[in-house]
Amino acid sequence: MKIIFKNSKLVYSFILLMSSLCISSKGAAAEEVKTTKITEKQNIVMIVIDDLRPVLGAYGDEKAYTPNIDALAKEGVTFDYAYSNVPVCGASRASMLTGLRPTKNRFIDYKAMAEKDAPNAKSLPQVLRESGYHTIGLGKIFHNAKDLATVSWSEKIQVSGMPHATMLNPDSKNYIKENAHVEWLKNGPWYETADVPDEAYPDGKVKQKALQALTRLSAEQQPFFMSVGFIRPHLPFYAPKKYYDLHPKEKFTPFFFRERPHLAPSSLRGSGEIHTYHFKDYEYNSDAFHLSSIQGYYASVSYIDALVGDIVDKIDDLGLRDNTTIMLISDHGFQLGEHNFWTKHTLLDTSLRIPMIVSSPHAVKNQKTNALVELIDIFPTITEIANINPSIKIDGESFVDVLKQPDRVHKKQVYSRFKTGDSIITDNYIFSSYITEDNKVEEMLYDHSEDPHEINNVVNDPRYQKQAAALREQLTACITLRNCKTN
Repeated sequence: MKIIFKNSKLVYSFILLMSSLCISSKGAAAEEVKTTKITEKQNIVMIVIDDLRPVLGAYGDEKAYTPNIDALAKEGVTFDYAYSNVPVCGASRASMLTGLRPTKNRFIDYKAMAEKDAPNAKSLPQVLRESGYHTIGLGKIFHNAKDLATVSWSEKIQVSGMPHATMLNPDSKNYIKENAHVEWLKNGPWYETADVPDEAYPDGKVKQKALQALTRLSAEQQPFFMSVGFIRPHLPFYAPKKYYDLHPKEKFTPFFFRERPHLAPSSLRGSGEIHTYHFKDYEYNSDAFHLSSIQGYYASVSYIDALVGDIVDKIDDLGLRDNTTIMLISDHGFQLGEHNFWTKHTLLDTSLRIPMIVSSPHAVKNQKTNALVELIDIFPTITEIANINPSIKIDGESFVDVLKQPDRVHKKQVYSRFKTGDSIITDNYIFSSYITEDNKVEEMLYDHSEDPHEINNVVNDPRYQKQAAALREQLTACITLRNCKTN
C-alpha cells in the first residue's frame, strides 16, 4: 500500500503542476522547456545506487518491481544508453566526481582516490560549494569517504564507510566465510532476508538522514547539493523480507547462455567478488544458485526503490520540486550470471551500461532518449544546471540540451576501460582492446544490433573488418594521444 500510494501521489502532483502552467499538451510542454534559460541556482539531489543495472520497470523490465523510480522517470528523461567509464566502484566514482577519464595510470580499481590519482582536480561538490552551494554527502558517494572530503562537503559526510555486510537474520551467522586472500575479511552468506523494517539496514538509515537533511535545508535560503549513496543492490543481497516476497524464484530463469562468448579473448575475465561470501548449501553456478542470486538482486533493487520513493516524497512535501533537479544514477552495471559472470569488472555491456534518470524543472517529462552519455558528463551537466562555469579542465560534456530535446545526438561514441582493457562504444558496437602480460593485443567486437547478449566476438569476421578498423583507430587515438573524440 505504501509504495502504491507514493506512485499515485507523484502522478497527482504532476497533474497539479500541469494545470498550474496551463499546458494543453506534451508537445507544448516540451517546446516551453526548449526556450527556458537557466537563470537561478537549482537545488540538486543526486542519488547514486551501487551496482545497479537497468532492471527497472522504466527500462522495460517486466520482472522488476520499481514503482517509485518508474514514477520519477515519468517526471523526467530516461537515458537508455548511459555508460560507466570504468566498471569498478572506487575508480568509477572518482572519475565521475572529477569529470576526468580513467587512464592506465589513473582511476584503476576500487582503491582509487581522486586526491591521489588526480591531485590537481576539483570534485563536483567542491566546485558547487565554492560557488555558494551548501553541499552534503550521505552514504556512499566517493568509495573512500575521506577522498577530497574536507573541500567537497559543507558538513562532515554522514554514514561513511561501507557496511555492505550488516547481517540482521540470526541464521546468517551460521554461514561465515573466512577469506584466505584477505586475512581480516569474514563475510556471511551472499544473500539474506530478514523480517525487519526498511530502516534496520544501513541504506534505510541513510534514507532517514536524507529526510532529516532535506527538512533542515528546505528552511534555509542557500541552494544545496545533496548526494545520497545507497549500497544495495551491491553484494551481499541483504534486504527486508517483504521485498523478497515480491520476487518468488518461480518468476526467474537463469541466463540462457552460460558459456564464455564465442572466440572471447583470454583477457575477458569475471570478478571474483562473489566468492568472498558464503554460498550456504548451494553449488556455485548451479541453476539453484542462479535463481537465488537473481531473486536477491531484484529484491535488493525493490528495497532501494522504496527508499528512493521516500526521498522524492519528501522533496514534494517540502515544496522543493519546482526548483530541484533530481538525478538517479549508478556507478556501473552488474552481471547476473550471463556467461557465468557475476558482479562487474568486465568490458561487456552488462558491466558498463547503467540507468540514468533526470527530473528537472528545465527538462521535458516522461521522455526516453537514445543519446549516448557517459558518467563523466554528469559534472558539466550539473554545473550548467546550477548556472556555474567552472574554470577547470574536465573531460565530460554537458547533456543539458538532451534534457530539453531528447532526440538530440549528444555523442557518437563513449569510452570505458578496466585494468589492461579499453573500450569504445557506439550506437551498435562495442570494441575492446586488451594488452596481455606478454605485451600482446587481444580484441573483442560485438554487434549489438545482431547480438545484444554478446554471444559472438566478431572482431575477426570478414564482414566486420571495416568497422573493426575504424573503431580500432579511434580507440587507439584515445589511449595513446588522449584524443577521445566523441563526435
